[in-house]
Amino acid sequence: MKIDLNQSDCLVLQGTTRVISSVLGLALLVALGLALTAAISGAIAGWAIALAVVVVGGGTLWLIYHQTEVVFDRTHNTLTLRKTMLHGTRVDTIPLDTVLQADVDLRRNERSNNRLHASYTYRLCVITRAATHRHRVPLSHGYTTSKRSLLTAQEINDWLGVPNAPIARGLSMADIAEVMQTLGLRKSA
Repeated sequence: MKIDLNQSDCLVLQGTTRVISSVLGLALLVALGLALTAAISGAIAGWAIALAVVVVGGGTLWLIYHQTEVVFDRTHNTLTLRKTMLHGTRVDTIPLDTVLQADVDLRRNERSNNRLHASYTYRLCVITRAATHRHRVPLSHGYTTSKRSLLTAQEINDWLGVPNAPIARGLSMADIAEVMQTLGLRKSA
């Protein structure tokens, strides 16, 4: 997610998978064109391949494409999270005065075999103050290998007036699960 607007009373973040979705869509159109060409030329398998491209490719685009807009608005005391996907738009509103800080969720990369220097993926979120406990609200669509979330979280915290709030401190959930399993507090999967 990138900061699109940073003013004293309004902070707007935008994130999208438009580029990857366009590349995937173009590849699907090429594959569909080749499959239909083969089908028209008399290859029966061409029709099956064309159908598979439409179903699998269309389903993949259905799941992958998203556009996210996050608006921190001091004037209306709201944090508005708008996620648009091919199957609709979801809008959530949180009172801005319940937002404590921005943070980054860490998830250990499962393909990383190095326990001393594990690689992580990152997801931007905010921590809200609930009546009985704190709650983490994801802002980005999913986890990414880009560390840009760390910089964005710091910029959000600066805007919120908590520049020294800790970001991405502590262990990931995979690390905690591994420690619990090692100590015998959790069964192995």
